Amino acid sequence: MKTLAIILAVTAGVGYNSTATAADFPVMGQTLSMGVTSDSYYTTGVADWAWTATPYTGLSVNGVNFLVETDIDMLKLDEGSVFTGLDFSVGYAVPTTNVNLYTEVSSDKDFDFGNVKLGIKVKW
Repeated sequence: MKTLAIILAVTAGVGYNSTATAADFPVMGQTLSMGVTSDSYYTTGVADWAWTATPYTGLSVNGVNFLVETDIDMLKLDEGSVFTGLDFSVGYAVPTTNVNLYTEVSSDKDFDFGNVKLGIKVKW
């Protein structure tokens, strides 16, 4: 299984990070997004392959973006628990500025939540 996953990762592209599948749906004047982001790479020196698939669902309401996603280690699908928890985030890009306000929180597979992160990102 691991060999097949590595072959698929190489076929998809070494060091490749892309949205494998994505769709946006209008819902009552807002945008619902669903998709999967794939990240595969090889680290030299330690000869390590990695391939992560991140399914996500997002909703944009009046400039506020809500996102729920989870990471799946594609190379360890046969080694036990695939589901490791969910990541929740809310972001707001302040209009006509380079400021993005955000909140993030993650859960484990039992939905026990960790610390909440509140932040501001500024781009110059």
